[in-house]
Amino acid sequence: MSASGLLRTEVVHRYVFELRYEFGQTYWDRAGRTCRDICSSESWDQGPVTGDGCRLTQPEQNLVFNFGPKKLDLVQSQSVEIQALLPHATFATIAENLSATVIRRLEVESFPRIGFRAWHLYPTRDREESHQHIQRLSLSDSLMRVATGLGKSFEVSHSVVIERPRHLLRVSVAPFEQQVELPQSVLRASRQEARSLPRNQRQAMMDKLRAEKAIRSFPAFGIMLDIDAFVEDPPYPDGLSISDFIDGAVTDTQAVKQSMLQMI
Repeated sequence: MSASGLLRTEVVHRYVFELRYEFGQTYWDRAGRTCRDICSSESWDQGPVTGDGCRLTQPEQNLVFNFGPKKLDLVQSQSVEIQALLPHATFATIAENLSATVIRRLEVESFPRIGFRAWHLYPTRDREESHQHIQRLSLSDSLMRVATGLGKSFEVSHSVVIERPRHLLRVSVAPFEQQVELPQSVLRASRQEARSLPRNQRQAMMDKLRAEKAIRSFPAFGIMLDIDAFVEDPPYPDGLSISDFIDGAVTDTQAVKQSMLQMI
């Protein structure tokens, strides 16, 4: 399958935003109040508060937010209920607002790293086909040639770190396999032949299309492209906003994905 063909089948599986900070010792005094601030203004459920960190969840979007004395992170992953992740701009806005609350409450001013990571899945027919794709990609040669065309590379193992104009990108390629237990109603709807029904054929066809889309959202086998954009010692918050950072990372990822997939 061509790079454009793979892109048409792409499933965005997971987002992770992370902001590391230093001198966050005030966490131990202010964790509870910070959680209360977040939960009072947003639809977050508070989890346990420990000496290492606090966990908040938003089940409706399968969002998880963690913060502690050293860092904060926001994660959204696919689930049976959440077939498609939020638009990246919406995710970025949530990350920006949550970060602002934590940074204000903990009064931290030093930030050694900011990062945004996304997992992209490209379905294959079976396990064998996914491994065949990866076997055609020589990590020592092909990835280096791609990296040279994108920017200066300086670290290679099973992944490559690429220096881009505004950030670094760690790009990894691997086969994946997952098992998702979809509801039986979805599976039945996907197998239903609407034309065979005596009535309500239009509704049955719509249900079938929705069910088929849900199944495509959770491929069992395929290729995973894991792209992690990060900046060390970022000029946050005065010289770089979280929304701009994530938007730039996603925009840059589009070009990188095209180049990487051409080698598979």
